[in-house]
Formats: sequence, C-alpha cells, structure tokens
Amino acid sequence: MADQKEKDWSKEISRQIAVCKTDKALLELCENLKPASRLFPAHIHASGEKTENGERSLIRLNMVDYSKGTGNKAVSVYANISPDEARYIYSALTSHLLSFNFVQEKIFGELENGFSTVTKLHIGRYDTDSKGKKRSYPWYVEIQNGKGIAVTNSNGGRYCEKGSYVCERTVKQFFSDRDMFVLFSRAISYITAFELEYAFRQNRIGNFGSLYRMLSGEIGKVLNGQNEIMGKIIPFPDRQECLDKKTG
Repeated sequence: MADQKEKDWSKEISRQIAVCKTDKALLELCENLKPASRLFPAHIHASGEKTENGERSLIRLNMVDYSKGTGNKAVSVYANISPDEARYIYSALTSHLLSFNFVQEKIFGELENGFSTVTKLHIGRYDTDSKGKKRSYPWYVEIQNGKGIAVTNSNGGRYCEKGSYVCERTVKQFFSDRDMFVLFSRAISYITAFELEYAFRQNRIGNFGSLYRMLSGEIGKVLNGQNEIMGKIIPFPDRQECLDKKTG
C-alpha cells in the first residue's frame, strides 16, 4: 500500500481568526460560523434547527501544550463557544473587570460502551495571586477533553452523569490582558462581519431580482421600439433610380 502523502498545510484555507503563543502553550480561535435557515433569517446564526440539519454557529477554541515537545509529544484540546458567549467574554475585557469566571461543559455524540464526548472550558480572570500580588498574566484558560455517560433530562437536554466523567487530555495556561483582548477583539470583528453579510443577504438577493426584472422590462421596451421604427423607415432610393428620374 502506497504511503499517504503528508498534507501541505501551506495550501490549505485556514479557519484561524487569531492565535496567541507562549513558551509552553498556544490558544487559537477559529471560525465555524453557520448562517441561520432561510426560515429564520433574523436569527442570523444557525442554532441547531431541523431546517439547519442540526448545525450550530460556533467559535472554536484550540489549545496545544508543547512544553514537553512537539508532534506526538504535544497535547491538543478543543472547545466550542457560541457567538453570544464570545461577546460575553469580550465584554469582560472591555469592562476591565478585575474578576471574571466563565465555565462550560458539553456532552455530545456517541462513543463505545455508552460513553459520549465531553468538553470542559474554564476562562477566568484573577487579578492577584494567593499572596495578594498583582498578576502580570491574570487570565486563566483551561480546556479538558474526555468522555462520560450522557443523561437526558425532562426538557430533552443532555448532561454528564455524576461520577462518569473521564478526563483524557487537559491544557491550561495564563495569558495577559492584551493577549486576551487581541484574541477576542478579532473574533468579535469577524463575527460582526459575518452577521452583516448574512443579515442583509436575502434583502440584497430580492433587490437584485427586482432590478433585473426592471432592467429586462426596459430593455424589452427599447428593443420593441427600435423594431417599430425600423418597420416605418422608407427605403432610400439607389443612385441609378435617381439618375433615371433626372434624365426623364
């Protein structure tokens, strides 16, 4: 069997919005935004409706810990947040909050032996350390990836059964105010651009359709008018016919 060629990432279209790298780990924000169904245009973002095939508009957070090496030695994890959650975190940055805490746990999919995929995300800001000293890197980000047994509640939602969670990979790192601001300000800029594009897309399509029909009608009138004029033009006599009339 022929060896598979290694993918040339330099030719791949990247979904990366922004990335922050330290000497031990990196945090990357990538776009995975999906437009809402045409039945819910004002939603702008897909929210898992049946007409959206269950898709959701998301921003993905990827973390890689390469403190022990790269390649197979590196540890990679991910978690997803909604555009609204991205704005919520960004608001803490623009409000210059000294203390902030965002915790998320998701369970989805189906694995072997009744387990499902679990992602855990914790983003917090701690202005001082345990000794009361002001931190230079106050933002703490931790992502865990693992598995657990999914339980369905009375509303149809799913949660991880207590005691069933198994953590398989975890990456955590502190970041500065500037690091986090750059990451999330770029994410919000992209989300806003996406929303402006899709919020008015149906209106633009309708306007272009109306313009096309109007122009087609006007062009048709002009062409019909030219045909009528051409039909009324009296043929100009040729030179010989004019000479014959003069000699006669």
